Amino acid sequence: MEKHETGSRVTLTTGAHRTESAVSKLNADMTSVKEVTAEVTRWKLMGLGALGVTGMAAAALASLVTAYWSDIWRVLRGR
Repeated sequence: MEKHETGSRVTLTTGAHRTESAVSKLNADMTSVKEVTAEVTRWKLMGLGALGVTGMAAAALASLVTAYWSDIWRVLRGR
């Protein structure tokens, strides 16, 4: 702790300035962390959406193959 005398005032300085600086830096870092987290969450949601669309397309194709299996098999056998 440092003691500074200026005129009739005596001020004591501690590591308060350093603490404020560290807190300010931490807040800035947390802001960038929140931005990255939001972006990764957006990627995850887009990926799940793409996976869902792919799954629906595969289900539609599978149901078409199932519905027309006898016709497909006949064409493949050449009759």
